[in-house]
Amino acid sequence: MSPTILIYSQDPDFFLIFGHILAVAGFETRLVHNEQETLPIAAEQRPAAVVMDCQPDDASTALTCQRLKSDPTTRNIPVAALIAPSAGLLHVDLIKAGVDETFSRPFAPEKLLSWLNAKVSARDASIETTAGDLVFGDFRLERRGYRVFFQDVWIAMPPIEFKLLRHLMARPGIVFSREDLIEAAWPEHATDADLRSVDVHIAKLRKTLKKALGRDVIRTVRSAGYSFAPHW
Repeated sequence: MSPTILIYSQDPDFFLIFGHILAVAGFETRLVHNEQETLPIAAEQRPAAVVMDCQPDDASTALTCQRLKSDPTTRNIPVAALIAPSAGLLHVDLIKAGVDETFSRPFAPEKLLSWLNAKVSARDASIETTAGDLVFGDFRLERRGYRVFFQDVWIAMPPIEFKLLRHLMARPGIVFSREDLIEAAWPEHATDADLRSVDVHIAKLRKTLKKALGRDVIRTVRSAGYSFAPHW
């Protein structure tokens, strides 16, 4: 599935131009017109980024950015402001609102595409800390305590499911076979586990995560296995 970019604009021509540029680069786009609809759509769809058309005297762009950055469900979504000529005074307001990047128009589209691709790459990568904890977006998996946090909220789960999640999350999007997951979650007692055991624990893990996140992030690939797919 292609990454989705929300384009915030009240100008149809702006959307057509930048929507086309992003589509050619492999992104899906969706137009939002005002601050009232931007936050719920961003919270539901979890886009790769929000690109804002900033026109002179349009205070709604800074307000929308502030709302996105102050809400726990959307604060980590990157926001780029494309600032029109004569709208330079918006720079300060946007920076105060928490905007991630600003582009003064006109500019080379490659600059925006490079920024978006970097954000998508960062979003789809896991980081292991020196302590052995795994960090992915809003997730943090603490190895020593077998504890999972999402947006700093603890998600309780038993060690087997923690190990399954850690193995899947270490390489997002990669499909792991049931045999792979047995080795990851039952390394010392692999003979005690069977393929059905994997299915049972994955089902429990899926239910736990869906309850905490409000969406399914475990993907089942028939006859192949499972993957961690937070954006599918």
